[in-house]
Amino acid sequence: MTEEKKELYLGYTTDKAVTPFFQEFLEHLDEERLMKSTCSTCGVDYLPPREHCQKCMSKTKMVEMTEREATCYSYVIVDFAPETLSSKQPYVVAIGEFPSGLKLTAHITNLTDMPKVGMPMKLGFAKESEGKMITYRWLV
Repeated sequence: MTEEKKELYLGYTTDKAVTPFFQEFLEHLDEERLMKSTCSTCGVDYLPPREHCQKCMSKTKMVEMTEREATCYSYVIVDFAPETLSSKQPYVVAIGEFPSGLKLTAHITNLTDMPKVGMPMKLGFAKESEGKMITYRWLV
């Protein structure tokens, strides 16, 4: 019996089991809703979401991330990509910092010039190809 490969949010695939918590994240992503998690005990937020708080190990709850605009905190230009992304190289991966302080790593897909730390970015969603789930990305 072969296991079906699951598409993850940065375009990578895995044949590892998808937990119910992560499955919920992917289902919301398919609806173009980015989710974060919030610790029920100490209130710490995680993006991408984590099932358990790293501070107190309590269960977290999934909450929609309403912020859509961020600032480029850091970036890297990938010239040598893994096989699954080799058709897209070179490409840019950036860490965006939202006003809340949460950071998110994603591809920048519509650059017309060199990226710059501090430049404004906006969260976007798109399907990679027919039948695949929606991924999130940065737009400038």
